[in-house]
Amino acid sequence: MSTELLNNELLKQLAEGDEKAFRDIYDSCQERVFAFALYLTKSKDIAEEVVQEVFSRLWEKRRQLPPDTNLRSYIRKMAENHIMDVFRKARRDKAFQQKIFHNMVTLRELATLQEDPADILIRDQLARLHQAAIRQLPPQKRIIYTLSRDEELTYEEIAQKLHLSRNTVRNHMADAIKSVREYITGHTDLACLIIAVSIWQSNK
Repeated sequence: MSTELLNNELLKQLAEGDEKAFRDIYDSCQERVFAFALYLTKSKDIAEEVVQEVFSRLWEKRRQLPPDTNLRSYIRKMAENHIMDVFRKARRDKAFQQKIFHNMVTLRELATLQEDPADILIRDQLARLHQAAIRQLPPQKRIIYTLSRDEELTYEEIAQKLHLSRNTVRNHMADAIKSVREYITGHTDLACLIIAVSIWQSNK
């Protein structure tokens, strides 16, 4: 049976409430949805939530699906939409902002990604987002942030280099970190789209 005919048959059975057909679809797609969500969020809990939400919605909307629906594409789009919602949540949840910021965007963690083409693309795109966040800092905060993060100077060393007090450096650094984090979490829809496109397209 061709892929198209198999898709149409499963779609028909799903619309009729056939639980075996639903299980076949779940077994065929859930691992990829989980891997996609885990790659994006670096959170097993969130990835499991995405899988549950996607297939719960699929079952709920089974009678509303047009007869020419491509099931894999439909499930992929639902996964993308739900993960976008997860990232939008970061704008309202400070604790979640911290989690997203540390799990996904810090350069040290990005360096742990495997060096396949999709990983390199994602790392480069997220690094650009991080650099954009740094560029929007006021000049002195930008210099202090760069000296601390890129050159790994201590606050004392930065203070001596810039002829500032250690407390001034510490306060500027705290403000800079907060500003960078808020910029990144404020642009996570963009980051998510970049990653979603690169991951799904590279694995078709």
